[in-house]
Amino acid sequence: MDFKARLYALREETNMKQKDLAALLNIKPSAISKYEKGIAQPSIATLIRIAGIFHVSVDYLLGLSSVKNPYSADRFTPKEAEIVVRYRKLTKENQIRIDERMSAMLDGQQ
Repeated sequence: MDFKARLYALREETNMKQKDLAALLNIKPSAISKYEKGIAQPSIATLIRIAGIFHVSVDYLLGLSSVKNPYSADRFTPKEAEIVVRYRKLTKENQIRIDERMSAMLDGQQ
């Protein structure tokens, strides 16, 4: 999906009219129409504001990612984020060991 399709879909999902989004962005409704038709592109500042309004990443808006907001707080707790950072610092061999230990622990819970 590209930007124009994502913008339209997000607006529809939230039952927001073009004029409502335009008012939030302090632009003309015709600009939103042009964005959704692919006639015009928003400025970077406007793109960032659109992402904020819909609580999605700019990557999602541009069609570069299928994850709406990979940075949202509900994705990881601080401890989980710390574990991911530490895991990534391990050698491949130690990552395999951790994966094996986690699998054994999960199997033991069942």
